[in-house]
Amino acid sequence: MNAAPEVIVRLFTPADLLPCTEVEQAVYGSGAYSTYFFRQLHDLFPRLLWVAEDQRTGKIVGHLCAAIGQGGQTGWILNTAVLAHYRRQGVGRRLMEQGMAELRAAGVQRALVTSEPENEAALRLYERFGFRPVRLEPDYYGDGCDRLILECVLNETQSLADEGGK
Repeated sequence: MNAAPEVIVRLFTPADLLPCTEVEQAVYGSGAYSTYFFRQLHDLFPRLLWVAEDQRTGKIVGHLCAAIGQGGQTGWILNTAVLAHYRRQGVGRRLMEQGMAELRAAGVQRALVTSEPENEAALRLYERFGFRPVRLEPDYYGDGCDRLILECVLNETQSLADEGGK
């Protein structure tokens, strides 16, 4: 059964704090963001935090977190998370569509995202939105794991790749 048609993407509200944290823990385990992160991100960027809600159950099944760097030129997709049962049904794609649309609407010139280099599903998703690998960052989170930095040019500007990966 395909659950995606019954999943809506909507703006996060403070009532989503605990459900988002539960999704985050289910997807990322010990590397999960906390309720504090979600609350502060909502306070800073209320249009850049989106949730996927199963209309049948009212359950939050995924989220996307984005932010805009100082100066407003660079946006980040900080995090996408979708519960395993809802993957491969377009939920992540729909969250990305909304997040990228909001970054564009905010006038962001380029968007960045990180991924585990071996996370093929995430890399395929990001590549569908125009992200291209820029560099591999060793020990990105200080946990011994490398992360691939990907970039999507939203509006004409100099990219990280043009800057020599700085």
